[in-house]
Amino acid sequence: MLKAQYEEREIESFDQLRLHGYLCRQKKPNKKWAVLIHGYDDSGMWFGREALAFYQAGFNLLLPNARGHGKSQGTYVGMGWHDRLDIKEWICWLVRQYPDSEIVLYGVSMGAAAVMMAAGEKLPSNVKAAVEDCGYTSAWSVLSYQMKSQFHLPAFPFLYCADFVTRIRAGYGMKEADALKCVAGTRLPMFFIHGTEDRFVPFEMMKELYDACRSEKECLAVAGAAHVQAALVGGAEYWDRVFRFVDRYLER
Repeated sequence: MLKAQYEEREIESFDQLRLHGYLCRQKKPNKKWAVLIHGYDDSGMWFGREALAFYQAGFNLLLPNARGHGKSQGTYVGMGWHDRLDIKEWICWLVRQYPDSEIVLYGVSMGAAAVMMAAGEKLPSNVKAAVEDCGYTSAWSVLSYQMKSQFHLPAFPFLYCADFVTRIRAGYGMKEADALKCVAGTRLPMFFIHGTEDRFVPFEMMKELYDACRSEKECLAVAGAAHVQAALVGGAEYWDRVFRFVDRYLER
């Protein structure tokens, strides 16, 4: 439904990569913007149901492709850490184009981790709230969990070797990509969502993140939802909770 309305945009990252994204504006102009951040091995166009929900709620949309995904340049996955700076660049670009914009951040899985990490940065005052769905506490923690639960392997030596390679190739360490630390320092209102049956990013991580956050916050546990399935399983209640939360921080 929305695909025909998307306009393509590009910006330059802090390390001179060309980052690509999609813009979808309301037919009747307004100040409300939702920046939707996708997960690992997806792209901005992955958001179908979610993009439509925000659009029908009156939001203009910005759907960036993460570095190394879609039409964006990049040879490695940022696990949210370098993506946080890319999100900030997109926000600053959006504010230059629309100075009176009111921005809500929304991310799923790795995109949720990126949103939480971005929330720890000094962002323009246009950013009013953030919603994370099934994000992880840190890259190190989630990869340790996955190695044990899926492959029955210990973190040492495998994850330590991967961390060493990541430091050389990508310029960051797995423990640096720490959403827990970032939400502990943010002043941005945060809404945490997770499916209780998530076996990829464990449900317990939401409680850790929620407890660490000192800003205004809410959480939603979606019973029976697996990884990235909370919006589908939660249905109308999911979106009612999301929009009731973010609407508190937007001008009437």
